[in-house]
Formats: sequence, structure tokens, C-alpha cells
Amino acid sequence: MYDLSITENRIDYGILKGEDRLLYIKVGNGGDIYGRENKYLRIARQIRADHGWSVLVASTPVDLSAKDCMTHDTAFIHRRFENAADIYAFGNSKGGQMLLSYAYLNPRIKRVAAVNAPLMIDLHKTKAGLQRFEGDRITLIYGEKDQSAGYLPFLKHGLPPKCHLITVAMADHNFSGMSEEFVGLPQRYLFQ
Repeated sequence: MYDLSITENRIDYGILKGEDRLLYIKVGNGGDIYGRENKYLRIARQIRADHGWSVLVASTPVDLSAKDCMTHDTAFIHRRFENAADIYAFGNSKGGQMLLSYAYLNPRIKRVAAVNAPLMIDLHKTKAGLQRFEGDRITLIYGEKDQSAGYLPFLKHGLPPKCHLITVAMADHNFSGMSEEFVGLPQRYLFQ
């Protein structure tokens, strides 16, 4: 269980309280704040235990636009975590695509890791968001069996130096049979 669960603007938020640093997790389209096999709660507990950070997990309603989701999340973070010294963001699937396209809206976000962000949705908007991001680092993580992995050659050209592409062998879009690998991604690509 989360320390606190709140619903605002049809978005569910799960919060684990920690120090004044924040890991913000944006889940995939229609996903809830727990995820398959409680993967998001497991990530949240791991990050709080290992680093002491607060963790916010935000759902992604299917009927809310990506920009509206990110605008609501940014406002929520501003109100609830106004003292957060650093914010790292982790997104999965459409949640990752939203972070790549719109993380620049929250200048307090220092690092982003996006897993299997669908590149076929709007590659130009994704690239524009990557260019506008003013934080330290963006890591794009793709399973070699994910359908967006085929679009990586189109994304590579013109990426800012702060962007890093990682391919995970044998992983599909859902990291089927690889839940421990998935849960360890934020630790590996945001905190190291």
C-alpha cells in the first residue's frame, strides 16, 4: 500500500513519503498505480528504502490527452512537492512517451528514464520535447523485441548529447517474464 492515494482530474496518484527529493513515475496508457505484479509499488518501495526519496506514481487515463495528463501532473507535483530539491522521472510505454515529449514543462525534473515509449505516436513531438528538456540526462530504454525498437534509427539523428539509448536483450514491450529486470531499471538508469 501507498502512504497516501489521491484522485484528481481522473488521475490516480500513489505517494510514498520520504525526504524532499522525488521520483515521479508515469505509468502506461490505462495503467494503474500498482501495475502488473505490483511493479510500480515495488519500485517505489525500493527507491525509498535505498535512497530515502519520496515517490509519486501517476496513472494514465485512456481518455485524457498526453498534454493534459502532464499539465495536471505538473500542477499536482508543484502543490504537493513544492520543496522537492530534485525530481527524477520514470515512465513506461505511453507514460514514457509523455515524459519524453513534455518533461520540459517541469524545469525541476533533472533526469528522465523512459521505457518502451511508443515512437510511432508522434516522433516529431518526442524529438522536440527531447530538445527542449533542460535537465541533466534522459535515458531511453527499449526492449529489443519492442515494436518501437525498429524506429530507433529515426530517433538517433539529432539527439542532444544528454540523451542515451539503451537496448535490453530479450525484452518485449511488457518485459514479459522479466519483472525483476523492469523493477531495477530506475535504480540502474536514474540513480547510478
